[in-house]
Amino acid sequence: MKYKILSHTADLRLEVYGKTIEELFKNAAEALADIQKKGAVGRELKERIAVEAASQSALLVDFLNDILAKSQINKAVYRVDSLDFAGNKLTAKISGAKVEKFDEDVKAVTYHEADVKKDGDLFTAKLVLDI
Repeated sequence: MKYKILSHTADLRLEVYGKTIEELFKNAAEALADIQKKGAVGRELKERIAVEAASQSALLVDFLNDILAKSQINKAVYRVDSLDFAGNKLTAKISGAKVEKFDEDVKAVTYHEADVKKDGDLFTAKLVLDI
């Protein structure tokens, strides 16, 4: 399982999983893309993202918000092609597919409850999306 949607009173809450920190970040981006537009595929748009933050939790939130900003600007859904980590910095290559409209209009990925943890051999993250 890559992620699951949890109940939340007003927003959308996720729990994301990965065997590595890279897989966790990719699965979180995939969850965001699926929420925006299930089944959107295509690689006609190519972008690069560079993010630095004080913690892995903040890095994940900032990374997803950068993807979300590009989604809103270009009216596209993005998937992660590659990720490179150096401490609390990351660079990513993403590619996207233009869409007519989003299934769900995600306004932001919030810092509320954002938490990246390593539990045994599994990385997990909880995220709240403002919709």
